[in-house]
Amino acid sequence: MHWIIGDIHGMLRPLEALLRTIDQRDAQAHLVFVGDYVNRGPDSRRVVDLLLTLKNATFLRGNHDDIFDLLLHGNCYICHPTGPDRVSAFGWFMQHGLDHTLISYGADLASLQWLAERGDSRKLEEYLRIVPTAHREFFRSLQPVFESKDFFVAHGYWDPDDRDDSPVIAAQLAADPRLRYQLLWGRFSQQQITGKKRWRRTGYFGHTPVFNYKIKADPFSPILADRIRLLDTAVALSVTGLLTAICPESRQIIQADRAGTIAGGS
Repeated sequence: MHWIIGDIHGMLRPLEALLRTIDQRDAQAHLVFVGDYVNRGPDSRRVVDLLLTLKNATFLRGNHDDIFDLLLHGNCYICHPTGPDRVSAFGWFMQHGLDHTLISYGADLASLQWLAERGDSRKLEEYLRIVPTAHREFFRSLQPVFESKDFFVAHGYWDPDDRDDSPVIAAQLAADPRLRYQLLWGRFSQQQITGKKRWRRTGYFGHTPVFNYKIKADPFSPILADRIRLLDTAVALSVTGLLTAICPESRQIIQADRAGTIAGGS
């Protein structure tokens, strides 16, 4: 069966707990990650180290990963208009947890702040050599979408008024940069979540913390609506946030808290 795992954001303990529990329930599990492996949490490097050991897994690209890819390589899948180059993206994402990521690779905060103030592209490139080659290749290889017969998985957004087939999403993305941008950076409105969709399949997404929507009483359970599942249950944004995994075939839900305790499932 497939297990789709929400935004990790450098939170190692809940990830380890989910992987153990999934393995106990499904030894043949195919893991699909919605992206955003880095920033905010304290253990981005160790998260990627663990992900690199997984054999039957698909790793999708989140917007935080795409910015990290830009920093590491000078280009990325789709550049955000407010962060089109390496230096400006560095300064921007220092406000969104990039400092925690680079500290996990051995950086010190004072040097990061100096780099953000100076805006020196050459110095920044030299400093980012602390990220090992295997990790650089991991971020470069991240895919935009996973598609199966009955569901698809993407990081942020697919317009409910757009088809998810004829052609499939991957083909549409390849032909249209606007769709690529929306996929990583777009956010659903509450009306779009609860409303009708042209999709033939069910879409699974991360990116937007579910507590932003007033759809359910529990702010840290995934949103399960018509042909859409939202999995970002804010493990790195709140002390009571959770990391979520959902199995589309069995409809099981597993969640782990920051300490790595399994919080429940169904």
